[in-house]
Amino acid sequence: MIASAPGLTMRAIRTQCRFASSAPRTPRPNIKTPTSRPPPKISKPYKPKPRPEHLPKTSSTSSSSSSSTSSTSPPQQAETLLDLWRATWLPLTGAALLAGALGFYIFGTAAASFKATPCSGACEHATPTGRPPALDGDNAEQFDKELTLPEWWMGITKLRKRLAEHADGHVLELAMGTGRNLEYFNWEPLNKRVEGKLSKVGSKMPRGVLSFTGLDISVDMLDVARKRLVKTVPPMETSAPIVRASTMADHTGGQLSYLNDQLRLIHSDAHHPIPGPATPATTKYDTVIQTFGLCSVSDPVAVVNNLAKVVKPGSGRIILLEHGKGWYGIVNGLLDQNAGKHFEKYGCWWNRDIEGLVEEAASKTPGLEIVKVERPNILQMGTLVWIELRVNDKTS
Repeated sequence: MIASAPGLTMRAIRTQCRFASSAPRTPRPNIKTPTSRPPPKISKPYKPKPRPEHLPKTSSTSSSSSSSTSSTSPPQQAETLLDLWRATWLPLTGAALLAGALGFYIFGTAAASFKATPCSGACEHATPTGRPPALDGDNAEQFDKELTLPEWWMGITKLRKRLAEHADGHVLELAMGTGRNLEYFNWEPLNKRVEGKLSKVGSKMPRGVLSFTGLDISVDMLDVARKRLVKTVPPMETSAPIVRASTMADHTGGQLSYLNDQLRLIHSDAHHPIPGPATPATTKYDTVIQTFGLCSVSDPVAVVNNLAKVVKPGSGRIILLEHGKGWYGIVNGLLDQNAGKHFEKYGCWWNRDIEGLVEEAASKTPGLEIVKVERPNILQMGTLVWIELRVNDKTS
């Protein structure tokens, strides 16, 4: 019993300790700490940070990643002057040309404004005769050659070609001068007619010159035109001209006739009655053309009236290529100031109101109608005038 007493005592102590640990504890006071609210969420658009174009090479960057990056986005190179010129040469060139032309025009206008007119008194009311004062028998060819470059520059050569395309059938060219239109005509129908290769009457004939009559008041100019015809029309090389002297009946100063009267050069005044085609069956011309003629005659209205008398009513056409007053007052002022000097050399008044003169002629000529009025080549500022007329076929 005594031996077991210490064991019981230890067990009792353990039991008390267990009960002591399992006894209820006093509850702690429940103290609530104030909780702070989380900051409000503000949504912002996502903006990626700009990546530098050239990143410095680091040891951690592998060679494979650098090679792939360089292949996808090559570094941009600065543009050279050559690159800039290739991208902008067209507008820069156009602007330079426009500025140069404008400067030249302004300078010419200012210079002409302070320049004295060489012929302001006696020449002001001089009557043109159609014969340029600077032209004579010795310099006729040189006078003609000097017109080549200015006419090309002003676009007149192109207009001559266009004019010649309208020449069809029996053709009359009034004030033909040195024959600067001859090389642009289609002479194929005339050549075939001379060679006897034309189709029978009633079939469709090729478009072009079937017969030609050229008229001018200057013998020297007609001589230059004759030499041109020999080079232009092949049958002329072997054809001897038939010379007809001046007669009072036809109001001409004589004429040269080639190829059985199918080609004629007549020395005559445009104010006189105009001979008709030589072909007996035809009394009117199919096409009547005139280049820079109304500026060189004393009575332009009477000349247009004469042209209306010899053109075929209905289908016939009168085509005029003239120069005169333009669109702008400053240009017309320059023409007026230099008209005397121009008249002294070329014998024409380039400051006439061509459109107004033709309208006056149409109002005074029965049946004459204006079909078309154009002012081609805008760089000439309206000083070139293209006019087409016809005669009403109902005119008695």
